[in-house]
Amino acid sequence: MKLGGLRPIDDRKIVERVLKGDTEAFNLLVRQWEKPIYNFIYRLINDREEAMDLCQDSFLKAYRELATLKDRDRFSAWLYRIAHNTCYSRLRKDIGKTFVELDPNTSSGRSNVVNHLAIEKALQFLPEEQRETVVLKVFHELKFEEIAVIQGSPVSTVKSRLYMGFEKLRSILE
Repeated sequence: MKLGGLRPIDDRKIVERVLKGDTEAFNLLVRQWEKPIYNFIYRLINDREEAMDLCQDSFLKAYRELATLKDRDRFSAWLYRIAHNTCYSRLRKDIGKTFVELDPNTSSGRSNVVNHLAIEKALQFLPEEQRETVVLKVFHELKFEEIAVIQGSPVSTVKSRLYMGFEKLRSILE
């Protein structure tokens, strides 16, 4: 991932710096990952203020637990997993909350807005796990393996959730 037009930052090197006591280095990770993590959370819970709070909670947990990260090359998947767990912990407390909204700022033209609104409504009819899988794959462009780590599921289950989610979306949108 690029940060402010500069060369990509190596998460592994930054994590190593943080673990050696460079607390300011963690700010680099926050700046690099804050927007993708916020967008992920927002699409799950559909509440901007709550998403900001949960994003902050996720980064606090990540900072406190950074020493437990075994594979430093998988920082992003680990961070998404923390955000996932943070969201689902909050959602368990507030079961009635609807989630997933597309970012209306990414659409261009009236037909795209209509398509985005239709997809947004259709996503809300998917079971939580399928919805999250679709959001991670389509909007965050993660690999199946990364999604599997985030969801704590086998890759085959992730693929199944994605394809079943696409089938349900297709039938809803027809």
